[in-house]
Amino acid sequence: MSLNGNRAKGLGRGRSSPPFLSSGVTLTELVLIMILVAILSLFILPRLFDLTDFGAHGYFDSLDAALGYARKEAITSECPVQVSLASGGYALAQASQCTNGSYSIPVVNAATGHPYATTLPSGVAQSTNPATSSIVFDATGSTPATETVTVSGGGFSGMLTVYAGTGFVSHSP
Repeated sequence: MSLNGNRAKGLGRGRSSPPFLSSGVTLTELVLIMILVAILSLFILPRLFDLTDFGAHGYFDSLDAALGYARKEAITSECPVQVSLASGGYALAQASQCTNGSYSIPVVNAATGHPYATTLPSGVAQSTNPATSSIVFDATGSTPATETVTVSGGGFSGMLTVYAGTGFVSHSP
C-alpha cells in the first residue's frame, strides 16, 4: 500500500489512531450523566411507588362515569336509580317497582355484565355534602337537591357536584 493510500484512510501523518477509536465519552461526561440520573431518581421514583394518587384519581373518574351512567339509565328506563355512597365505595341500584323506596335491583354494567359497583382503594376517602348516603336520579334524570362528593387520597383531591333539577354532573379535580 502506498503512503498516499494511507492518507486517504486517515492514517497518514498527524493522526495517531483511526477515527473510530477516539469516539468515546470522557470521564467528566460520564460523571455528569450519573449525577443527573441520581437527581431525577430522587424526584421521580417516589412518585412512581406511591399508588394512592393513582387509586384516588381512578376512583374519582369511575365515580364520575357512574353518576353519568345512573342519570342516563334513569332517563332511558323511566325508573329512579340510586347511587349508594358507602364508606367502602359505591353501587348503583334501580327501584323495584319504579317508585321511590326500595332500590333492590342492581344496575348491570353493560361492558362487564356485572353489577355497577366499585370499592374504594386503600388510602382513598370519599365524603358528601350534605352528608348523605345516596344520590337518587328520578325518571327525568334530575335530583331533588344539589349534592357534592369529594374524593381524596395521597396528593389528589377532586370534587363532583350533582346539580338539583337537572342532574348535571360537574367535576373539578
